[in-house]
Amino acid sequence: MSEFARWLGFGVGVVLAIGTVVAVMKTLIVPRRSWSFLAATVGRLGYRVFYGMAARLRSFDHADRLLGFEAPTVIILTLSSLLGSFTLAFGLMLLPWAGTVGDALRESGSSVFTLGFVSTATPVPTALDVTAGATGMIFVALTIGYLPSLYAEVRVREALVKQLEVWTGKPSWGPEILARFALVGGLDRLPALYDEWSAWSARVADSHMKYPVLTHFRGPRSHNHFVVALLAVSDAAALEIAARPDGDHTEAQLLLRQAVSCLHDVAYPMRRIPQDLERVDLDRADFRAGWQRLLAAGYPVEADADTAWETFASIRTHYAAIADRLLYWTIAAPAPWSGERRGFPGLTDRPDSPEVWTLV
Repeated sequence: MSEFARWLGFGVGVVLAIGTVVAVMKTLIVPRRSWSFLAATVGRLGYRVFYGMAARLRSFDHADRLLGFEAPTVIILTLSSLLGSFTLAFGLMLLPWAGTVGDALRESGSSVFTLGFVSTATPVPTALDVTAGATGMIFVALTIGYLPSLYAEVRVREALVKQLEVWTGKPSWGPEILARFALVGGLDRLPALYDEWSAWSARVADSHMKYPVLTHFRGPRSHNHFVVALLAVSDAAALEIAARPDGDHTEAQLLLRQAVSCLHDVAYPMRRIPQDLERVDLDRADFRAGWQRLLAAGYPVEADADTAWETFASIRTHYAAIADRLLYWTIAAPAPWSGERRGFPGLTDRPDSPEVWTLV
C-alpha cells in the first residue's frame, strides 16, 4: 500500500471517528429529537425485515411473537454498528504504522475492546491505542445507562395500559370505557382518568420522540397496544363530549389536545406516515354499534345518535387517522374502531360487553 493511501486512510479514519462520536451522542445522550444516519439506517432496515416477515405470517399471534424480538434486535444491531464504526475508524488511523489493513484492524479491535493483545510500541500508535481503549470503555458505560432507561420507559408506558385493560377489558375500546364506568356508577371518575392519560401522553411523546425504538417495543400482552389504548381513551373523551354536550368537558378536551400531540410525535420518526391526515376512519354503522353499547349500559346520553355522530366525527378527524396508520404499520393488536393491520385485512377483536359489572 502506498504512503499516500495510508495517510488518506488516516484522514478518513479521523472523520469517521468524529462522525461516530456525534452519532453516539445523538443516539444515547442528547435529550432531544436528534437521530444519527447510522442508527436511523440500521433501524429502518431492521423494521422493514421484521414487519415484512410478520405481515406474511398466517397467525397474528405468531406475528406478534416475532415482533417481540424486533426492537431488541434493532438495539443490538445499532450498538454493534456504532462499536464497529469506532473499530474501523481507529483501524484506518493506524494504517500509517501498520503492516497491512488486517494488522491495523486487529490492533484497533484489540484496543477498542480493551483486550490489549496487539500494540505498536511507538508514540503515535500508542496514543491511538489508549484513545481507542478509552472510547470503548466510555461507549460501554453509556450503553449500561441507555438500556435501563429504555426499559424503564416501557414499564411506565405499559403500567397504565394494563390498568385500563383490567378496568375496561381488552382490547381497549372507547364505548366500552364509558359503559364500564356507567355500570359501576363511576362517571364522576372519568375526569381523573383523562388527567392520568393526559400526563401519560406527555411522557410518551417525550420519550418516544427521543428514542423512536420505543414505539416498536411490544407490550407484555399480545391483545392490547399502547396506541390502541390511547385511541380508545381519546374516543371515550370525544364520545362523552358528543353524547353530553352540556357538561363540563375540560379534562376531556385537554386530553384530546395532548393525545393529538402525542400521536404526531410518536409517528414522526417513521417518516412514511403523513402528518396532515384528517379522516374519521370510522363508518356510521360501527358508530351505531358503540352507541348501542352505551345505551345498553345505561350511560346517560343527552343527544340523539345522529347529532352525536356529527360532533364525534368532527373531533375524531384530529387524531384517528394518524393513530390508525401507526397501528397499521406496526401490526398492533386488532381492536374496534382502529382500522386494518398490515398483512391481516379484516382482522378485529372486541372486548367483552357485560350487562352487569362490579369492581369486586
